[in-house]
Amino acid sequence: MDDVVIVGGGIIGAATAYFLSKEGRKVKVIERDPTYKKASFPLSLGGFRRQFFQKENILLGKFAREFINQIPELLKTEKNPRPTASMVPNGYLLMFGPEHAEEQYRALENHKACEAGTKNIKGSELKNVFPYINSEGIETATYTDNRTEGWIDPFMFHGALKGKAMELGAEFIKGEVKNLGEINAKTIISAAGCWTNELLDDIPVVPQKHTVFRVKCPKHVPEMPLTGDLTTGVYWRPEGKEYLAGSPISTFDSKDLEPAWNDFEELVWPALAKRVPIFEELKLTGGWAGFYDCNKLDNNAVVGKHPKYDNVYMASGFTGRGLMQAPGIGRALTELITTGSYQTIDISVFGVERIFNENARPEPYVL
Repeated sequence: MDDVVIVGGGIIGAATAYFLSKEGRKVKVIERDPTYKKASFPLSLGGFRRQFFQKENILLGKFAREFINQIPELLKTEKNPRPTASMVPNGYLLMFGPEHAEEQYRALENHKACEAGTKNIKGSELKNVFPYINSEGIETATYTDNRTEGWIDPFMFHGALKGKAMELGAEFIKGEVKNLGEINAKTIISAAGCWTNELLDDIPVVPQKHTVFRVKCPKHVPEMPLTGDLTTGVYWRPEGKEYLAGSPISTFDSKDLEPAWNDFEELVWPALAKRVPIFEELKLTGGWAGFYDCNKLDNNAVVGKHPKYDNVYMASGFTGRGLMQAPGIGRALTELITTGSYQTIDISVFGVERIFNENARPEPYVL
């Protein structure tokens, strides 16, 4: 009998393997596609932030920044003595219209309670800080400028976590698990992401396709933060000499990862040009689509022990936040498995029971 078997070797599985291995547990990770071609984490924008509505998500975001800052020391191995995730700490800027302003003011109370370091300004003051922004229709905005938010290279982060976990004794093997009953282990962890519902049909976590476009603009603002316009749902950030921009439209039941190219002309470019006038001269240079592991109940994570099994734990449903929440989730699951309760960040609100009780806790800040 194995000690711990993790189904899914993506960013959540790798982080959990790392933390459990640190505690001396013997971990086996089963991943059906070690190229991670369709995995969520490498197809993301790599963002990490603490600007959320719910305290648990804020705290997980804070820990992500602490962990990323310590990667060179925590994740160094004999094979990779100088690991990095190529952090770009440009910050986040989130902008809200009148319809979302009151909700955002409530969120700021949680930010303050969690010492998130978020700054808040009126829409009319945006140009004083971000002169390239057109503030029309913006009631309020929040941002960070203290290097606590930004983005990283997803593949490098995953590789560093996986490499350290393996040095600590974790085993990563290629294989496909169609039923958790196939596994003979003291502890089983489902970190199957978008494909959670295939293993646990009582958990409403399914693939949700999102499209990201690569664009070029004659005028480049390299210091621009990762920006989300909540009035349109469009979000963007610099990438080298270009920019990446996400479509606000997502789809379920997609059989492929073909980008929704029409979204660019119809939705994304008009929204970008309105909010940042220099983007009127954009040129589309590429794009891709990726899956979010979407929890259809409330866009929030599902983490903890599955009450219908004696030895099954799970972590999925991050709805685009898996990369940034992986360190906190890996640590939390390890605490729960090894001590019986959460010791640092209490994420019991994300427990599996709420799914069966339909006790939704929506996280509105989904980009």
